[in-house]
Amino acid sequence: MAAKFVEAIEYFIKECPYVVSLQDLLTKTRIELQGGYVFDIYYNETLGKYGYTLIRQNQRIIGWDNAPHHPRLSGFPHHFHNEDGAVCPSGFTGNPIEDIVKVVKTISSFISCRHDL
Repeated sequence: MAAKFVEAIEYFIKECPYVVSLQDLLTKTRIELQGGYVFDIYYNETLGKYGYTLIRQNQRIIGWDNAPHHPRLSGFPHHFHNEDGAVCPSGFTGNPIEDIVKVVKTISSFISCRHDL
């Protein structure tokens, strides 16, 4: 497993106050969070691909990735899927050590605003 990916996971676990458990899957890491939320983190250093997805009840809530399917966005291919389903630029670089900081802040803020914990 790539060192940057491991470091990003460790940062998320340390900085996100809602972590319940961690599961290492074949192609990604799944982190169970309070309130029935799940955070999937995927990173392939060889291909330069990543995905960070907050899920609840098998539905994506928010997520970041660099799949090349939104070429008109600034910062292509990096983008963010918001809670309403809209896609916008993410400002990500593809470096998990840098990008995970914004992921933790956004997910922690999102969960803290919910009354279902």
